Amino acid sequence: MYILTAVINKYNLKSVLEDLFTNHIEGITVSDVIGKGSFGLSEADNQPTDLHSKVKLEMVISDESIRETAMECVRSNAHDLGRGAGKMWWTEVGGVERIRTGEKDKEALTTQINKKIKNVQSMIMTHIDTPCS
Repeated sequence: MYILTAVINKYNLKSVLEDLFTNHIEGITVSDVIGKGSFGLSEADNQPTDLHSKVKLEMVISDESIRETAMECVRSNAHDLGRGAGKMWWTEVGGVERIRTGEKDKEALTTQINKKIKNVQSMIMTHIDTPCS
């Protein structure tokens, strides 16, 4: 198992997610991040440059073939010939557990569509939904 991490431009996020979901890769964490790539801390005129806003995608992948599919989804939709297109990397994962069901490793990474497990329904009420007394 692997965790695939990608830092990409925000405007590519929708197309990357659509491609991942089309390839049945789900369970993705998306975070807003800021950072600096490899083009230095100052421009040619020695003025400091700004940190750039990006999004970070993190997904736990069960095997190498799915990892390659996920990487191709990111690569094909976030590819840009200009500077700052982003980076992706993977790290081996020792284990995974789905908190709700206790499933472990590959079983914890499969989608609920392939299983006959009903999702837990919870009623969330806000101050708008709750009647006043």
